Order: sequence, then structure tokens, then C-alpha cells
Amino acid sequence: MSEKRLIFFTGVYDTLDIFTCELQREFERMGYETMLFDSGNTEEGLRRLAGFLKKPVKAAITFNNLGYNMELVAGKNIWDELGICCINILMDHPFCYKAALDGSPKFAAVLCTDRNHMRYIQRFYPQIPVTGYLPHAGIDRGTPAKRIADRQMDVLYAGGLSRKFAQNIYPDFAKYTEFDARQIGDEAYRLLVADPKQTTEAAIERVLMEKGICLSEEALCGLIADLHYVDLLATSRYRELVIKTLVEAGISVHLYGYGWEECNWIDSPNLHYGGRVSAEEIVEKMRDAKIVLSTMTWFKDGTHDRVFNGMLAGAVAVTDSSVYMREEFGDGKGELVMFELTELAGLPEQVRGLLSDLEEMQRIAERGRACALKKHTWRERARELEEDLLCQL
Repeated sequence: MSEKRLIFFTGVYDTLDIFTCELQREFERMGYETMLFDSGNTEEGLRRLAGFLKKPVKAAITFNNLGYNMELVAGKNIWDELGICCINILMDHPFCYKAALDGSPKFAAVLCTDRNHMRYIQRFYPQIPVTGYLPHAGIDRGTPAKRIADRQMDVLYAGGLSRKFAQNIYPDFAKYTEFDARQIGDEAYRLLVADPKQTTEAAIERVLMEKGICLSEEALCGLIADLHYVDLLATSRYRELVIKTLVEAGISVHLYGYGWEECNWIDSPNLHYGGRVSAEEIVEKMRDAKIVLSTMTWFKDGTHDRVFNGMLAGAVAVTDSSVYMREEFGDGKGELVMFELTELAGLPEQVRGLLSDLEEMQRIAERGRACALKKHTWRERARELEEDLLCQL
């Protein structure tokens, strides 16, 4: 029992804090003693950490690198110094975090919410000893779900547009003297728009190959990281297209998230734009939506928490597909509804068909909720982490 002790990190993003607190709560139910390191108050966090470390600790568990590269002595990772495994769960593509992964502790595990991301880590960061796939999970409030017929919102979508942010992370293109990196990014973007089933890294490599540019693995990793804004642009393009397609077809959509103000159709009478609200509030709003709509953040073999949160909220989850989603839900059980980004013209009819048959929506919602309760909660992810990883430490 002395080793059933874990360290968690919060204090930067409310979404990650929700994931962390859900996972922490489940481990405590499993008999673990836990400590929460508030990254927003490092001094207090270090004080509490010093006290917690007086007894053996099984692992540190973090999302998106919080505390992953922490040092008390310059050049020495704290987890290596302490001999504690740091489990880093990435909710975004690894190419967003090249510096953090380059400085990975030697005793670490990196888990990804897309199997392509896992393969990316294995390819470009072979020094990281453990990599794995851990799907997203959803939050169950533990209270009965409102019936579909009693819900006020037809369609709810929560997610931002990242075009402006993408422009802020353009690299110094001038450092690439042997080829035009900006042009490679532009052409990769066009490939993604034309074929949204391919990954960003595959599109970049395809452009390089077509131009006869051969890079070392290290240089290629650096270029992909520099051009990862392409991923944000492609995601935003299709995200906007999905919502615009529904709204212009006369379907009522409640929309939440940053960046939508720049759209010239934001004043559509069918669109109810609420701006950015907290992650906690979104989970609550899903309980009053008939359909929770999701688009992946260009995850082609993974998941998104919107899907599972929607299912657990008792709504009908409608999402674009991925390899994993087709494997998990494409067996005709009717637990959610999937669509393809290449076939958006048919999405309004698909959504209208659902909204015209509330009894069938109720059946889908009930099947979806039962499935998510069984397989896609943070309790299940905590169990997977214990059985597949923590028991090996």
C-alpha cells in the first residue's frame, strides 16, 4: 500500500484540470493516496511535494507536459533525480510539444489519444522507453439523463477556430535555406483539404518526396513541428464548414468556443453563439442537447472527449469518423452516429432525419450512454492505467 501514491498536476488549462481531477478521483477510489501539484502556484506546490515525497511514490501523472520537464537543479530532470516514472498523457499531437519531448526524462511513459500519435513518438523519440495509446474519456455526472424529447437544444457544438493562433506560430521560414518551407506548408495544407483522411505528417512527407527533398529523421521531425500550424488550419477549415453547412441548411446550432467571431455568417438566425465558456459548463450544457456534435482535431486514428461526454450526458453523439471510431462503433449497434468529412453535403439530411424521430434518438442515446458507462469513463481509463502500466512499475 505504501507505493500506491501518485502525483498529479493542474493549474494551466481548465479542460486539462477536469481530466486530471476526474482521474485523480478514480485512483483515490482504487485506494491510492494522491497529491495535486498546482502549477499556478509553484512555490506552494514544491513545498507540498517535498512533504509528499517523504514516502515512496509510484508515479507522477500529467497531461500535456505539465511538470514533465521540471528541474530543481539546472539540467537535471526532477523525475530522473527521484527515480519516479512520469506518465505524460498527450491530448494533442506530439508535434506541438517538440521541446518538451526532446527534454523527456529517461524514466517516462508517453501516452497518446491517437494511435498515429503513438507511432509518431515511437518513430521520432525512440529514447522514450514507454509509449502507448489511451483513448479520451467522458464525465458521468451520476444523475439520470433528461429524455431527448425534453431537451431544449437541437445541436450543440463546443470547439474553437485556431486560424489566428496558427498565424502566431509560424516558424522562421528564413532558416530553411535549402528549400522553401512556407511553400511546403502551403502544399501540405492543400493536400489535407483535398483528402482529410490523411495525417498532417504524411502530407508533409508526401510534398517533400514529390520535390525530391530527403531529410534526416531529426531534421524531418523539426520541420514537421515547425509546420504544425498546417494541422490547425485544416482543422479550422473543416470545423467551420461543418457548422456552416448545418446552419445554412436551416438547422439550429448552439455554438461555443473561441475564434468564431471572424466568420461572416455568425449572425445567422439558426446559429446561437455563446462564445467561450468553461469546460465544466460545456459538460453541463450537453445534458440539455439532443445532439452533441463533434469533429476530431485532425485525429485520424483516435478519439475526442466531446464524443464520450455527449454520450454520457444522454445526448446522441454525432461525429466525424476515425480508424479507431470505426473499429469501436462501426458494428451496427447504433450507439452513436458518424459522418465523413468528404461527404458533408449529406450531413444536414442526416441530422434532420435524427431530429424527426425522437424515439429513435432516445434509443441511440440510451445505447450510447450504456456503452460509454461501460468502456469510456475516467474510471475505466484509471483501471487501464493501473493494469497496463502502474502494475509494471
